[in-house]
Amino acid sequence: MTLDTSDLDLMNARPLDVHRWSSYPEVNDFVDEVYSTLKSIKGHQSTGKKLVKVLLLDLYVAWCGDPSMKIMFSRDNNAYKAKSRYSELYIGRTIIGIVDTLVTEGIIHEQKGFNDRITGIGFQSRLWASNWLQERFKQARFNQFAIEPHETRETVILRNEDKEAEEYLDTSETIRMRRLLQDYNSLLSNTHIDIYDLKTPVLEIGTGKKKMRLQIHQQDKFVRRIFNNGSWDQGGRFYGGWWQRCPSEYRKKIKMDGVLTAEVDFSGLHIVILYAQEGINYWAEINEDPYELPKIRDINPDIDLRAAAKLLMLTAINAEEEGKAYRAFRFQAESGAPEKRMTNEQLRTMLSALKRKHQPIAHKLASGAGIDLMYVDSQIAEKIISFFVYDCKCPILTVHDSFVVPSGYDRFLQQIMERAFTEVTGITHPVVKHTTEYYDVMEEEPDPNEPVPDEPIFDHHLQEPSQRHLKELALFKEFKGKPNRERWMPDW
Repeated sequence: MTLDTSDLDLMNARPLDVHRWSSYPEVNDFVDEVYSTLKSIKGHQSTGKKLVKVLLLDLYVAWCGDPSMKIMFSRDNNAYKAKSRYSELYIGRTIIGIVDTLVTEGIIHEQKGFNDRITGIGFQSRLWASNWLQERFKQARFNQFAIEPHETRETVILRNEDKEAEEYLDTSETIRMRRLLQDYNSLLSNTHIDIYDLKTPVLEIGTGKKKMRLQIHQQDKFVRRIFNNGSWDQGGRFYGGWWQRCPSEYRKKIKMDGVLTAEVDFSGLHIVILYAQEGINYWAEINEDPYELPKIRDINPDIDLRAAAKLLMLTAINAEEEGKAYRAFRFQAESGAPEKRMTNEQLRTMLSALKRKHQPIAHKLASGAGIDLMYVDSQIAEKIISFFVYDCKCPILTVHDSFVVPSGYDRFLQQIMERAFTEVTGITHPVVKHTTEYYDVMEEEPDPNEPVPDEPIFDHHLQEPSQRHLKELALFKEFKGKPNRERWMPDW
């Protein structure tokens, strides 16, 4: 019987995560039960059961947060390399046959690779749990917290110029970086990180072709460090965690183990680093808004010139030539916005104005300097993360040039950000600022003439925690055996 997929949202999908694992007996019993129903599976039993386990666990994680979520699945044999440091479970092309077996026996459903009816763009196959499997998920004697990345999952990634993972030999430096990341991921794994007022753990983000559903869950907290172009001096940023794909307005509502957080970022980080490389302390010697431009003729007055200049400046820093900067600008502009329709000539005029404003670093714009700057900011981020992991033993989230910490630790964070910046660049006193709107409320001194309010001041600015959040937090603490109050929680 042909499966009717006409009513399914096949765009609500994410890539298969081949690193799902669990050693809990309840999970293994569940996998054994499903595996025992398979009649047509072939090959070595331990290998087949392992691959079934990876697929079932990833489908379970998707189903827990969003039952309509599909899993993207590649049928290209070259997508799976068993003998690689990046495949700690040795996932090879055999997984394609395992998927065929699960589909044939009705355990999962599949929509094989297809083309969009309107654009003609090709998409990978989609997998999702059958009704039979979803009923088994409901009856399972374990919860989502029993599933985590495999303990030996690689955290230090080297990519070649084609953005493919490249094999490498370990050095004392890669071993050092891996040790920090393992300790950092362990800290994140043991911390409940959530958007506290979400009733369902899914965000609708983006617009147009970039519209997507982002799951907010405790299985998406794994952080890696990725280097580019086969070089340990390019890239090196920390990637991973749903908060990096989460719009800033939602990051303001992140709680760690039930504690509100604050976000602090570097102002104009890459621009300041470029000036530092020219021996200029931008904020001490120039101290101007780096994106403020005088009015430019022939540009739609509805366009926020400063915001457009900021986007163009940042894309030009990362682009190898001007044409790519203009295309990147339009791609990143919001759907339907007038910025989307700006011509190359208009953008060239704006970029020329930015070059005049930033004459000492004009030669770096549209030069491909961004990949080298990422290495610099990754060194800064590494020092900041290391301090919080080893000195504070307190969770911290990184979004490249900004950091999220439990409220109260933002005072330490500002100091550590300034110190790390100076140690890496040699330039003192970078500008760091809070991006959390309620920070001003937290810092505001009460008016002695006003009566003391009956309710905390936050109640007028923050939503109540959702029942989902409270229930999940309690279950997480129980599962992890966490105390009611973490040692890092401040007394203030």
